[in-house]
Amino acid sequence: MYAEIWLPSDTVKGVKRHALVYFVCGNPGLIEYYADFLTNLRGLLQTSEVETAYDIYGRNLLGFSDDDHEPFGEGNEPWDLDGQIEGIYDDVAAKRVRTDDEAGDRPYDFVVLMGHSVGSYISVEIFHRHMKAPGRAPHLHLRYGFLLFPTLTHIGQSPSGTRVEAARRVLPMLDNVAHVAARLILSVFPQRTLVWIVHRAMGFTARTASVTAGWLKSRDGVRQAIHLGLSELETIREERWGEELWEVAKQEGGDTAKFFLFYGREDHWVADWARDELIERRREHGERGGRTRVVVAEGDVPHAFCTKDASNWEMARNVHGWIKEIDGSSSEQEKC
Repeated sequence: MYAEIWLPSDTVKGVKRHALVYFVCGNPGLIEYYADFLTNLRGLLQTSEVETAYDIYGRNLLGFSDDDHEPFGEGNEPWDLDGQIEGIYDDVAAKRVRTDDEAGDRPYDFVVLMGHSVGSYISVEIFHRHMKAPGRAPHLHLRYGFLLFPTLTHIGQSPSGTRVEAARRVLPMLDNVAHVAARLILSVFPQRTLVWIVHRAMGFTARTASVTAGWLKSRDGVRQAIHLGLSELETIREERWGEELWEVAKQEGGDTAKFFLFYGREDHWVADWARDELIERRREHGERGGRTRVVVAEGDVPHAFCTKDASNWEMARNVHGWIKEIDGSSSEQEKC
């Protein structure tokens, strides 16, 4: 498995700007899950007439690669949600346009943070922290957020969240024992057997089945996922951002939405009522001059869209439409 994906634009001559689309994974935070989705998006961008060169980059969340840390244990705990936010923020701020001229690398003209699931929460919180303390990375121009199946509020009251919360009430030491139990159970199965089960029984693509099996058999990956998941339940509750975060993005040619949200029609990690309340707040904000794009899928696009070929293409086309919009093209998506 690889720890990052780098898909640079090959259209740099004659463009007005050079931008970065930085992808933030969901949990489990393995970028290889999204390789097909991001490759599809790269292909669509290469055939588009846009005025901006868009590089695409994504990396694992912290702790999901055994090579990026010492073995977890006493005094060396997995990363919680705040640790992920801080680590990804630093990594976004460190990214530069890679050039071959004598002037050296330079900051991107602007950055699009695109997150899936808890990666959407991480993305919005990075926007928030950057807005509150821009001096931390004064060269970093965060302009847009693309949020896919965003878990922004009350994750513990989603269908899956309520089941995890119930398990925690029965087993308060879940964080300490769940990964041990998982390792014991998984030790029975060879990795190739896990690939077959995930591919055939769960319907994952061959690539994502292999990624899943590798994660399940890794030294620390399951422990990191459980620790982060429980931290999500503790942190993602009431909305914590003010309306100033959701204001329009200023750009040449007029203002546009800063955040673009894509929700599943039914999502086991998003409570319907929490989704509807957030959409209503964004609608009311729109009446006061704000602007946010919100799409609720009409079909059965799964939360784990990256594990299905058809969903990878659908999400790539949707994101491609957003990029065309921010690049100056019109969009038919409904305003909120």
